[in-house]
Amino acid sequence: MQVNAILFDVQSIQKYIFANNKLKANVGASYIVDTLFNEILCKAVLKDIQEENNLSVDMKSWQSGLDITQSIPSSIYVSFIGGGNALVLVNQIVDKYEEKIITKKIIETFTTKVLKKYPGLKVGATDGILETNNKCFQKDLGKLYGQLKKNQFKLNPIVRSANTGLTIICDYSGDVAEEIKVFDNDERLVSKSFIAKYEMYNAANDRLKRLLLDSAESKFEFPEKLDELGQRKSTEKSKTGINDIAIVHIDGNNMGAKFRSCKTLAERSNLSKRVKTQTLKSFKSLIDWIISKYDVLSDKDNLDLKSDSLLPIRPIIVGGDDITFVCNARIAIQVTYYLMQRLLEGEDGISSCAGIAIIPTSYPFFRGYEMAEQLCDNAKSRMRKYNKFNEKSESCWLDFAFLHGETAPTLEQFFTNEYSSPIGNMHFGPYQVLGDNTSKFDLNKLLECTYQFNLVKNNEYNGTLLAHNKVKELRDVLQDNRHVQMLFIQQLDKNKKSLPQVDGWEDFSKNLWIELKAKGITADAGEWKTPYVDAIELMEYVLPGLE
Repeated sequence: MQVNAILFDVQSIQKYIFANNKLKANVGASYIVDTLFNEILCKAVLKDIQEENNLSVDMKSWQSGLDITQSIPSSIYVSFIGGGNALVLVNQIVDKYEEKIITKKIIETFTTKVLKKYPGLKVGATDGILETNNKCFQKDLGKLYGQLKKNQFKLNPIVRSANTGLTIICDYSGDVAEEIKVFDNDERLVSKSFIAKYEMYNAANDRLKRLLLDSAESKFEFPEKLDELGQRKSTEKSKTGINDIAIVHIDGNNMGAKFRSCKTLAERSNLSKRVKTQTLKSFKSLIDWIISKYDVLSDKDNLDLKSDSLLPIRPIIVGGDDITFVCNARIAIQVTYYLMQRLLEGEDGISSCAGIAIIPTSYPFFRGYEMAEQLCDNAKSRMRKYNKFNEKSESCWLDFAFLHGETAPTLEQFFTNEYSSPIGNMHFGPYQVLGDNTSKFDLNKLLECTYQFNLVKNNEYNGTLLAHNKVKELRDVLQDNRHVQMLFIQQLDKNKKSLPQVDGWEDFSKNLWIELKAKGITADAGEWKTPYVDAIELMEYVLPGLE
């Protein structure tokens, strides 16, 4: 059957959520996006239209995967909500003219309410005819998405105060300040967009605690500030790394294609429900694991947690096919590895890629998030090449970077500026997670190398491994020419010392660099690669006891 369909879309979601360095506002903004269609579209707009026009409205049946190929259960039917989209079907009410009026009213009322309640949040909408049976459904829905994308390039009216040079800028968001509010006992000039996000924090936090900690009354708490993730002050023993945080972005692989392949709305709704359930279950498992390791985390030599109930992780986006959280930098790699394992489990397992941006607490948060997203994209690029060459449908990859001071505008430029050498790029990643452990790019090999470096550093190894001062020297050697590097290797041999013994990395331990021809990963002609800079940089960023 044919019905009139309205497709809504939340635009620039990440930019909206991560537009400031105030963690509470980030969490609140994520909650706004996640609950927008239920709270505004369903409970406000459609409910009012139902009462004003005496129409039947069904806002819940879609959650059970209702089959509507032959008919829809009401005049107005919410057929899908998820991933920043909502699809509303308007059945023939009196005539086509009446139907168009109702459709227009839904769009206008919803977009107006969003503009008023959540300034700065951009939403798009388009309408058209949708065939609900499986013969034309995919094609018709694809047309709606195509039109929605075209609409994004149209001129949007300015609905916020413009920065004229005579205006005052919000202390947190970069928008024009419109009100004075008290934050942390200080009066601040802030924008209405920031206020809207900040004021949703409590509701957002309560929901996260219910979903991930079983109860809003749980002993454990998620941090409210970025400086409450367990960072430690510098000591003589360690002056770097311990004051950093990590922004982690994880994205499910090929999810767009999986949703596009759905032949009916029921299939699409069921897939969305399974993905959300798997994501929440996996993240809850991660939180349970962190709590089980709390004695390790709270050790005086590890993290400096402000209380015996504060967790070193703060979820921001959880519930769809992408996840974003911040955590203490020293646990980022291990935590991400664990979560990707959980996501892959079960019949509804989700393969994923991840990007980890390790930054100082004071670093611009949105810039850090952008780099995490670019790192995730880099991991996905590696994943696609690997899958194509090896004829695999799924694989999981992870990439990371350490951002200190000024950084290049793109990830490629960053690696060129920070990791270039006369021989090649010193960044070895992205790394394969939960894959073929024979691959030189297996994450476990990197972690094993770092583990051995740390044994030497902590005077816990009496074998042939090189001394700690030689580990520190190694990074500079890798940036030098081949002559200097071969002298380094010869000196190790003379002193009967060696680099870490990692299965599959024997060529690296002999030559530092090798010309690697990894089909589907490196260039066809091969690339000069070394994994040791990554391993050295991770020495401060893996926590003993979390293995």
